[in-house]
Amino acid sequence: MNPDTRLWIWNAPAGFRLLGIAVFLIYLAISLYHLRQTRFARVRLLSEGLKFAGALLLLLTLLQPEIHTRSARSDNARIAVVIDDTDSMLTPDTDVDGRPATRKQWIASLQARPEWAALADTVQLDLIRLGHEEDALVRETDLSGGLSRAASREDLSAVLMLTDGGHNAPGSPLPEALRLAEREVPVFAVEIGQTTRLPDLVLEPVAFPSYTLVNEALVLPVRVTSSLPEDARSEVTLLADGQTVARQDIDIPAGREGSATLRWVPRSEGRVNLTVQVTPHPLERFPDNNEMSAELDVRSTTIRVLLIDSWPRWEYRYLRNALHRDPGVEVTSLLFHPELGPGTGPGFISEFPKDPGEWGAFDVIFLGDVGVGPTELDETDAQNIALLVREQAGGLVFLPGARGGHLRLTGTALEPLMPVEYDANVPRGVGMDLEMRFALTREGRDHMLTQLHPNPLRNQQIWRNLPGFFWYAGVTRARVGSEVLATHASRRNESGRIPLLAIRNAGTGHVLFLGTDAAYRWRTGVEDLYHYRFWGQVVRWMAHRRHMFGEEGSRVFLQPERPEAGQANRVTVVLRGAAAASGAEVPVRLRVTDPEGEVVTPRLEPLEGGGAFSADWTPARPGEHRLELISSEDPDRAWMERSVRVEARIVEKIGEPMRPRPLREMAGVSGGQSVSMDEAAELLARLRELPRQQVVVTIRRLWQHPAWIIGVFLFFGLYWIIRKQQGWV
Repeated sequence: MNPDTRLWIWNAPAGFRLLGIAVFLIYLAISLYHLRQTRFARVRLLSEGLKFAGALLLLLTLLQPEIHTRSARSDNARIAVVIDDTDSMLTPDTDVDGRPATRKQWIASLQARPEWAALADTVQLDLIRLGHEEDALVRETDLSGGLSRAASREDLSAVLMLTDGGHNAPGSPLPEALRLAEREVPVFAVEIGQTTRLPDLVLEPVAFPSYTLVNEALVLPVRVTSSLPEDARSEVTLLADGQTVARQDIDIPAGREGSATLRWVPRSEGRVNLTVQVTPHPLERFPDNNEMSAELDVRSTTIRVLLIDSWPRWEYRYLRNALHRDPGVEVTSLLFHPELGPGTGPGFISEFPKDPGEWGAFDVIFLGDVGVGPTELDETDAQNIALLVREQAGGLVFLPGARGGHLRLTGTALEPLMPVEYDANVPRGVGMDLEMRFALTREGRDHMLTQLHPNPLRNQQIWRNLPGFFWYAGVTRARVGSEVLATHASRRNESGRIPLLAIRNAGTGHVLFLGTDAAYRWRTGVEDLYHYRFWGQVVRWMAHRRHMFGEEGSRVFLQPERPEAGQANRVTVVLRGAAAASGAEVPVRLRVTDPEGEVVTPRLEPLEGGGAFSADWTPARPGEHRLELISSEDPDRAWMERSVRVEARIVEKIGEPMRPRPLREMAGVSGGQSVSMDEAAELLARLRELPRQQVVVTIRRLWQHPAWIIGVFLFFGLYWIIRKQQGWV
């Protein structure tokens, strides 16, 4: 290298530089004033001169001086070539010599061209393979890491990226491109692949539960996305241990999504391997993404429901009868009759339980036309119901009525849980002589709660023809975070259609709002078919998480239900009986053993409700994990043990279209260029013309140099010694 030019740079911010210079000039004026007062006496002149030198030295240090030396080298240019070798490069959307080929094969053909050989003879090529680590937790494409590895090369002239642009790792690769731009290193890229998806049917992720109940319907919503050039009709099949148990025809518009619902009733307990399959279409290129599987635990359990209301209205009576006839549900009723007092008889209680062990045993609570008042619920009851939902994964159903009891819940602990905002101007709701009907929303058409028939078109027809209602609660709008499943078919306000069926997540639990009192009318002409099915799906959906693991004495549930490796999970433990009343702040410890035998003990923290605890857990690898609850008094005995399946995160996918945008952004900020596959030969020729003589900038930060720092200390030490000797102190 031969020195070319040197440039002094003041690296301090502009405002800071101006402030420092201004302070220095003020000091200089004051110093000159003092010298004039002493008529420039020799002793005073020496003193002020040393002070001036010290102030100047401090000013120069604060201004952060640097010397930028620009040097030139005349060796061959060096290019770092980042070659994408990840799974997405197996997508066969290119061609080599007129034959279909994968993106990886196209790169190999590019390296066999004469243009590549000519480039390799002209410049130094450093090949960097960007693949998947063998022990990586998640297989992903990290373009940022590829640029970082390229930037570590010395005397770099440019970076060439051969990739489909499918960056799916955390963070953006743009910061690395900007760092290269600061070194005057441009990024070039060849966009490999097609920007449109090849003809394909894709089975979207299926929300398999971790368990289901024997003799109860398992409902699986299924979505299939099409990139076919024409509308398609296919069949979705559900297999249990290899045997077909449900199937459904599905119509999928070209370039859009189709949906179906699979419904199966298991008849025996045990572990079952479930598989959802989509029949391949003759035009699709990737039939491998037409199937998904998961293991399911089929078990028996009882869902405990508490039904609270005031008047024994028709809605209450038919709902109570429906739940009583459900063999998987145990119903307890609390009827606050405003004239006769609390209801009595088998299955009735006279007040809401005060003991956490009693109210915490309920899985789902229905709140009818009741509120907080002298003869109904009190503030403590409202707080306990809210705790059951938020911290113990309980379910809560709001069923308002014409008495307006739901407005007396406003201002209590239950108000934040409400999926809708009530209209205080119509406390008794809106009644009409004309029959009104529901209208499913887009979300409601696909939600498991509204599946009254497995065929989507037939299901929508059923909802349109359901017997209507003559009263609905006064509602202004759905709250942010709520999901509206059905609205009033004709009534609107300034916020849109009136929401009548809405759900909401509250902490670990679910909340549902039904704004009419006429669901019992759905029995007209079909008896219990739709009425029982709807409420059966509601109570099972709400109670599902509470019965994930454990028995009556202790329960453990996870969020999300099927954890993924590398994903943060919340583990909630709910204790009952002696364990909850042991007196210890945290009477149990949580121990998790992964498939390799490594043990972690996530720290359990007590929750507000008492007897409930939570911990954060991030599984390190996929596979079967063993969860154990260990008593603090007997650490050698696990009194609850369950197995949890942790799924592998699938980030890298084959068949996704190439993404040119990230490549063009990186090339744009660094002064490079991103080209298509057809322009690759021209780009290689351009890279051959990179200047042999490269400018290299060397930065020397004087204000950080040890000699500068030592010189500052020596100067002020010497100045202090002179002051002592001359008696200036």
